[in-house]
Amino acid sequence: MTIVAAVLAGVVVGVILGALGGGGAIITIPVLAYGFGMTLDTSSTASLIIIGLSSVVAVIAHARAGRVDWGRGVAFAAVGMLGAAGGSVVSRGLDEDWLMLAFSVLLLVVAGLMLRRSTAPGREREPVSLRDPRALAVTLAAGLVVGLLTGFFGVGGGFAIVPALTLVLGLPMGVATATSLLVIALNSAAAFATRLTLGVDLDWPLVAAFTLATIAGSVIGARVVGRVDGELLKRGFAILLLVIAVWTLATTGLALAR
Repeated sequence: MTIVAAVLAGVVVGVILGALGGGGAIITIPVLAYGFGMTLDTSSTASLIIIGLSSVVAVIAHARAGRVDWGRGVAFAAVGMLGAAGGSVVSRGLDEDWLMLAFSVLLLVVAGLMLRRSTAPGREREPVSLRDPRALAVTLAAGLVVGLLTGFFGVGGGFAIVPALTLVLGLPMGVATATSLLVIALNSAAAFATRLTLGVDLDWPLVAAFTLATIAGSVIGARVVGRVDGELLKRGFAILLLVIAVWTLATTGLALAR
């Protein structure tokens, strides 16, 4: 029964990941922690495997449709991988409830920025050129911050990567979604490799079932994204973050109040 539940949850996570370019880990971590009884440290490590491998498959589907911006994605991820490794080390031993509280506050901030941007009037920005030294510096700085968040919270980072790619680099939502998955895959690999050196103890059958189901769902989600308006996707992504943030805040607040 546990494996069946993992498969069902994995499909839902995969569809969200493939369609929105993120959001999978922010659902996976609470589901594994509260639904399957894992600790935050274990669920976040499992999430890196699930989301990282699923992102690789989803990137392939998006690449066939020509939506991946390889240059900006690799530049963004290059420093992000260093940040992911550092964040993984820093987060070890910190109180789990306070980590979840900080996580939920971060989601609220990002959701607010996304909703504000999606409702603001005006035309789509032109993507910034990496030949501009200032634009390159901003790209690398954003990548480092996202990488730190990835390693620190044990998430793929799509909740921060998609807003960074749209708000900072000016990519259209469809391209940002696809490129985010490339960054997630690379950052997750770096964070997981670091956690391997610190020791990993997982329920591998459950993680494998969840991962395979998420991969299947991510392919479905990647096919859906080309048929949906970019602004609608952006608002949907922001609302998803808002819902998860409020739920996590409530759950963590009750735990801290005991």
